[in-house]
Amino acid sequence: MSSAEGYEAAARRGADWLLSRLRPDGGFGETDLACYYKAPAALGLAGHPRQARRLLEVAVERFGTPEGDFVTAEGVKSANPVFQEFWCYPNGWLALAAHRLGWFGVAHQAYRHLLTYRTGDGGFSANDAGVPDAISTAHLGLLALTLGDLDTARAAGDWLTKLLVTQPHLATGFHLRADEHGPRTADDSPLHVLRTGAPDQPYFMIGYPLAYLTRLHQLGGDPAHLTAAIGYADYALSCGEHLRSTPFSHKVGWGAAILARHGHDARHRDLATGIADHLVSLQAEDGSWSPDGPAYATFDDTAEITHWLLEIAAELP
Repeated sequence: MSSAEGYEAAARRGADWLLSRLRPDGGFGETDLACYYKAPAALGLAGHPRQARRLLEVAVERFGTPEGDFVTAEGVKSANPVFQEFWCYPNGWLALAAHRLGWFGVAHQAYRHLLTYRTGDGGFSANDAGVPDAISTAHLGLLALTLGDLDTARAAGDWLTKLLVTQPHLATGFHLRADEHGPRTADDSPLHVLRTGAPDQPYFMIGYPLAYLTRLHQLGGDPAHLTAAIGYADYALSCGEHLRSTPFSHKVGWGAAILARHGHDARHRDLATGIADHLVSLQAEDGSWSPDGPAYATFDDTAEITHWLLEIAAELP
């Protein structure tokens, strides 16, 4: 079995776990948005579009607002406290899934709401604070690219490029938020700065820009975006084995796989497969990931890793 086939097999087990949790109404019977927001994309990619579409319908019915937002309850994104700060993140997943599944009205309504988080310099803020960050800008930049809003997509790519080239000292850390003065170096939250090479860092924060900038270059052809994508990959490679041995590097694996297919650099392929191999090793016997965590974590992680293993398998050259 090739590496790609092994990743697909693990992803099928993850998709089967999600399918086994579906109720007759098409939902999971869970009350938290975090249990739902990634699963339609994962199931659609895994070859279950009917179940993915119905699950998306349940999510829109239960969590959608007239303004195009998605919430567990008024003023509450999820029991997962991270989403109180990264408010926009689940919305982007649901919009991308809606587009992929052909529900364009939902995708565009969600996108119109998300455009209210765009900042004047082309980035996107995770919430109403108005401070753009790496993952929100890459995530919503990809949504813009997917929906054909190329001006917004290019501006997001330019913002991510500037964020990389203005980092003050990559040997010690990568600052994930920036304002008009540059990276916000005073922020010391684990969600605002990566400690280079340290264990259990949220490395996915730099994985999404890596993937997005490569995709943007493939469409727009701007060499600066490809140079920046390679720069993000170089930073990931500089982080050493801790980056390859954490469940938080899934998006780095995805981005490295896209870059490997684009440029045929063996280092990027090795990074993608090293991360994917570790993710497979973490899968529980029942096909899930994070089975001992709260329900929102198990559903979230199982859908996410299922999704990225399929994306990595598809990209491997």
